[in-house]
Amino acid sequence: MKIDDIKRVLIVGSGTMGVQIGIQSAIHGYYVNIFIRNPAKNDIVWDDIQKRTNLIVSEDVISREEADQMLKRIYTTNDPADAAKDVDLLSESIPEIVSLKREIFERFNELCPKHTIFTTNTSLLLPSRLAKSTGRPERFLALHFNTPVYVTKTADIMGHPGTAKEFLDLTIEFSRKIGMLPIVLDKEQSGYITNSLFVVLRMKALELVVNGVATPRQIDKSWMSTMNMGIGIFGIIDSIGLDVGFELLEQYVLKSGDKQAKAIYEYLKTNFIDKGHLGSKTGQGFYKYPNPEYENPDFLK
Repeated sequence: MKIDDIKRVLIVGSGTMGVQIGIQSAIHGYYVNIFIRNPAKNDIVWDDIQKRTNLIVSEDVISREEADQMLKRIYTTNDPADAAKDVDLLSESIPEIVSLKREIFERFNELCPKHTIFTTNTSLLLPSRLAKSTGRPERFLALHFNTPVYVTKTADIMGHPGTAKEFLDLTIEFSRKIGMLPIVLDKEQSGYITNSLFVVLRMKALELVVNGVATPRQIDKSWMSTMNMGIGIFGIIDSIGLDVGFELLEQYVLKSGDKQAKAIYEYLKTNFIDKGHLGSKTGQGFYKYPNPEYENPDFLK
């Protein structure tokens, strides 16, 4: 298999990350199938695609004409067999639940062509925990993106002990073809590089809030001013999604008895998760969206 053999990409998971990965692939000439499990979300997904496309055009990433051609390369379907037809690379971006991911991979292994490379956009899970369920472990690895994809332009690439070098190399080349900088890990690591660093930062920031030391806005103002950045830690948490990694935090709390982690878990659950305030994708997290407070020029005054 050669890089030019990859022509059609299947996106499994039509949420924030799946849509962004699909758009990034389509911008660079790939045909994209997006599988939407729930037919009731068809209009929601297309509305998201249109909004993100308009944003990219407004920021001069691509022209309106290029966007119109890009949209013609995106196809959505509720039929898994239809979604899997003639695809060369699968990108999975569903919730961080091992059993659910295994179920999805088992299902699409039966439907996708034998040559299809399977990738996971998992933020924290190791591909070795999922490899067997794909039915093609030698063709399976992690290809992870950060949000917003068109801005961060980095792709974490991480195989497992059974990943064949041929498909690791092809995935690296594919990431370059869609305008990303591949960051290839030498061994499996939960959270890759950036996420491994950010998880620690995120927990420390939440600890400061839970312990009454500072508010999210105070922390973000301090971070943005000191680091000369346009977004703070809680703004980043909102962009990632407060639900991302929440179940793993819950598992850790149940097993460890860590009182500080439990306090953070309860704070997030009570104030955000149970209320459906999951960040920018739901319109509210630590900030309200669109037009979050930290984007206001007066935020740091």
